Amino acid sequence: MKRFLSILSLFVAIMFLIGLIKLALSPNSNYSYPFLNAKKEYLKQHPEYNLYFIGSSKINDQIDCQVIDENIHGLKSYNLGANAGFNLENFQTLKSVLEDPSFQPKYIVLELQDKINITKLNLKTERSFGAFNYENTVFATHFQIDNGNYKQVGLAWASFVLNVFRFNKHCDEKAIKDNYNSSVYKNQGFSPLEDSTVPRTEENELKNVIKDRLERYHADDKKHSPNKALVEKINELADQCEKRNIKLIMLIPGPAEPDAKKLLTYRNAFKVPVISLVDPEEYPAFYLYENRWDYGHLNERGSKILSKELVPLLKNVLEKK
Repeated sequence: MKRFLSILSLFVAIMFLIGLIKLALSPNSNYSYPFLNAKKEYLKQHPEYNLYFIGSSKINDQIDCQVIDENIHGLKSYNLGANAGFNLENFQTLKSVLEDPSFQPKYIVLELQDKINITKLNLKTERSFGAFNYENTVFATHFQIDNGNYKQVGLAWASFVLNVFRFNKHCDEKAIKDNYNSSVYKNQGFSPLEDSTVPRTEENELKNVIKDRLERYHADDKKHSPNKALVEKINELADQCEKRNIKLIMLIPGPAEPDAKKLLTYRNAFKVPVISLVDPEEYPAFYLYENRWDYGHLNERGSKILSKELVPLLKNVLEKK
């Protein structure tokens, strides 16, 4: 029995070492998301796109690039958003763009989030454990230490170990082709929720949710401060973008989450500009039932309004030297 356990332990150790080496050589290889991969494959063949939007469903389902391009001369933008794309996933997407010369954007607009926590919900997303490469895990550690959340530090490193052993979803070429739907090449990556399988929230429920979230947003009187690790990470990514002659821009899209005020503390923390669309007083249309789809997202009509509201803010940033 002891001999068996010794052999088993040695086998596990060897497999872990092999996994570590593989992850070190190809840190983003375990993150499989067919829809996002289809978008990236399309962009490799289309260098004419000079601005990429990267982020979660608040980007994927809400940024209509055609509306933006019609109003900003010389811009050819593409929605590289992906549902369930939180901080770590978005960092991997951005890094994959920077490391591959096939991608040739002049600008990247990255959604500003602070969604790092490991929860039962995000463990079921497309990411699984694939976003926890060494670099992202170290960042998550520093982020959680700055927040004083040591349980999440442990969960981050547990996710890293599972990632080394490849306990994650995996896709093949067929899955990528199956996800190469019309939004990838017809709508410049934009996928309104009307085209999804997500049902619209019932009217009375949605109106109550909108009211509740607005009340919680306005009632937030905490003294928030930027997370140092996130500030350092964004500034580091900005430097890496600059080496590729790419301008990085941060975006806080609407509608506001109840805790959106803490994101506003980052507006002067980065070396890159931050565009915000979360103020309910400035953007009341985002909080009307006819422009919403569910708890936190706009429908197609609302997305076009958001995209139009983004135009002057984005144009102002792009025109600054």
